[in-house]
Amino acid sequence: MARTRGTARPIMARRRMLRPLPPIPAPTPQVNTTRVLRSQTAAKTAAESKITKPKSKARRRRLDPWATKKKPNPNPKPRPPPPTHFTCRICIEEQSSDQFPRWATPKRGRRYGPWDVPFACIMHLARNPNKKKIDPVCNSCIGKAMSARLDRLGARQVGTGCLEPGCENIWPWDFIMKYMPVGEPLEKYNMEMLEVWKHDSMPKPVTCPAPDCGAIGLPDVMAPGYPQISCNSCSFRSCAQCLVPWHKDLTCAEFASKHLDEKMSDPEKDTLKLMQTKDGKRCPNCFLVIEKDGGCDSMLCLGCSKYFNWATAASAVPGAKKAEPFIHNNPWWTNPGPITCEVDALEGTTTTLPAVLAAT
Repeated sequence: MARTRGTARPIMARRRMLRPLPPIPAPTPQVNTTRVLRSQTAAKTAAESKITKPKSKARRRRLDPWATKKKPNPNPKPRPPPPTHFTCRICIEEQSSDQFPRWATPKRGRRYGPWDVPFACIMHLARNPNKKKIDPVCNSCIGKAMSARLDRLGARQVGTGCLEPGCENIWPWDFIMKYMPVGEPLEKYNMEMLEVWKHDSMPKPVTCPAPDCGAIGLPDVMAPGYPQISCNSCSFRSCAQCLVPWHKDLTCAEFASKHLDEKMSDPEKDTLKLMQTKDGKRCPNCFLVIEKDGGCDSMLCLGCSKYFNWATAASAVPGAKKAEPFIHNNPWWTNPGPITCEVDALEGTTTTLPAVLAAT
């Protein structure tokens, strides 16, 4: 059917599909039971009880909130007094508590002092209140252990560790002097430590090379004129680096190379003189003569591959450069003026020389 202008579209009525309602279940018959629910008796119990407990505002938190509270003891027992005597686990002798190192807690004890032993060894030697079955070590046994270690291992190992197996804690000097037995052990320890200091000190003590002196002194490396030193007992002058009588007008490097020139032939000595005219110098390690053609004073020897300072190296011919005093740690931009050796200044025997600056 064709549509024409002005005609209306026919409207068809929509039918609604109605779903059937579910059937209503039939009422169940009531069954008489003897079961009583808690909800039925709660209201009746609350009405019958006249005493009610007030609710606490905040409940105390505990590890177990359902645990029963412990009642305080009305007659508490007094704490036992601290022990006044202990038994040493080394010598098995009972002594008073002042003969043992005091205990300090690992956490709070570090703040308080002074301690009787190093803090790291307190747990090894003192009496631990939490470990009452382990006896402490008395002061006399600590000293005897140090004396025995001095005889077996020497003075260097006396301050390493305590009586606890495997302990390697370092004991300072004041603790060692406190426990070392007075008399022969202490004197032996002091003499051995003197030898240790002579070996490890920098600069090392120097013994006077004079045959009838033998005095020992500590040189001052910062004094003008070093390494030339003068004995405080006999005023004998020697070299602190070469450990020989003072080599006048020769540096230490030239003195070491002078012994090589004595074994050279005449043509080799003529070659050294030629190298001296070109300002040649020797390597302080292998004594190879090197000629510098430019650059800074940091030189690399082609013979031994060692670096050295060109300004302090020995000349090709020993004695070509006169040894002069210098000032240590003096800035290069300053000019201290004429300087003289410290001993010469005290004796007034030598005139001043121009300053030679050396970087150390």
